Amino acid sequence: MTMNICVFQPPYPRRGTENATKEVLQGMLSQLAMFEPGEYDLILLPEYANAPGIGEAQALRTFAQKHGAPFMQELAGHAARLETAIALGAALQQGPRWCNYGVLFDAQGEIAFVQEKVHLVRAEIDILGLAPGSEVVVHEYQGLRIAFAICFDLYFPEYFAMLAAQKVDLILSPSYQRSEAPWRIRTLCQARAVDAGATLVRSSYAMGRGSDQGGASLVALPQGDITADAGDAPCMFSATVDVGQGFIKPASFGQPLVEHRQLIEENRRPALYRPAWEQKQAVAVAPTPRLCAHRGLSHACPENTLPAFAAALAVGVPEIEFDLWESRDGVAVVCHDADVDRTTDGQGAIADMEWAALQRLDAGGYLGEAWRGVRLPRLEEVLALVDGRSGLNIHLKAAGVEGRLVKRVCDLLREQALLDIAYIAGSSEEVLGIARDYAPEMARACLVGQDDPDRQIALAQQYGRQRVQFGRNVTEAQIDAAHQAGLRCNLFWSDEADDAREWV
Repeated sequence: MTMNICVFQPPYPRRGTENATKEVLQGMLSQLAMFEPGEYDLILLPEYANAPGIGEAQALRTFAQKHGAPFMQELAGHAARLETAIALGAALQQGPRWCNYGVLFDAQGEIAFVQEKVHLVRAEIDILGLAPGSEVVVHEYQGLRIAFAICFDLYFPEYFAMLAAQKVDLILSPSYQRSEAPWRIRTLCQARAVDAGATLVRSSYAMGRGSDQGGASLVALPQGDITADAGDAPCMFSATVDVGQGFIKPASFGQPLVEHRQLIEENRRPALYRPAWEQKQAVAVAPTPRLCAHRGLSHACPENTLPAFAAALAVGVPEIEFDLWESRDGVAVVCHDADVDRTTDGQGAIADMEWAALQRLDAGGYLGEAWRGVRLPRLEEVLALVDGRSGLNIHLKAAGVEGRLVKRVCDLLREQALLDIAYIAGSSEEVLGIARDYAPEMARACLVGQDDPDRQIALAQQYGRQRVQFGRNVTEAQIDAAHQAGLRCNLFWSDEADDAREWV
């Protein structure tokens, strides 16, 4: 597909004041106002385009809300007027979190997709208070597969190997890189375009004529050539690029021609260096209906213990379910009951006990001497054991002190990039509400109201759930209603194969 791409390289507002930043935003809008409809297919602006040059957390957030939000609205209007896509990096709020986003407006002025920046430098985390992204979005747009690689992402070749595996055609790289040498920027972009087998478009800021830092907005082709380069001065440039064709080369000396990305993919050995993505993909696309191991392989092993989960993985179960409670000192403890009386040799409520005491309890002896010495696990231990090889149905009956347990689960799943194969199953409205507000991107299942499936469906919609976990009292009509509402349906429970088939 031939695309006419326009790239902005505005001046960096060195003064770091509100007025200096407003001038940069107005300069970009003024330039867009001069364009004619149909002139470009894609326009790319830099990272933090809605609030460049601001280096303090509260000032950034205030500016993004006061001036950046109207700026984003005007960008949407220009995209619709020009009938072109406009992409940029922007500091935006989602729920309680502030993140560094890649944003693509489509030719109608609607947001086509967003991508949280995956790799953050320490200043973004420690000073600006931003959170790193935990999933990668590849978006189909006008026949092309598009992804973001935002600034610091360029330093991670494995990220681009993953994009290659997803057959990305176009990589958008809004950047900041004010202290990096231009020659290194160019080298990185060339290498990453080759790594991904895709066209890479980068937009950044000019640090001033003669500067040996920053600038170097460019377009790099899949074969590594740079077809356009802004140099070090404030400017904008355009390039006509054949996107999606790939790089055709000999497989080796004297051998037939092959598309470079195909050659690399056919010869990769992912078990040596990138198994995690493949494992999670296999789980994410596993067909439904599918089995879920309730409390692990709990008919053969002590329930909700590492042996039960390991046994479920060994027999190839695509999903495991487990229950969490919060200890008095804030540890996420895996146990079905609110107390330890039934499944351990101890007594007492988990919420009243410290983890140091909980981890000494015997959680296997109730099944016989062969299991004596098995312990209650923490959430972190389960995640480490599973390691992306199974879906995770995480049952929360209580939110913890001030919602701390829900937030801890969300934070760990984000940190370990497990959002695409995990979901929170909430059996209280408090859990549902906190999970929705704290981590709206987290998949969730509604267990509240299992005695009244109609109410359960309504609650799932009210709290923005993606799944509903019905009891055995649900009717076919109610399952159809849930499907029509866009909800995936779990059945709680079925332990026999013939019985399970009746519910398929």
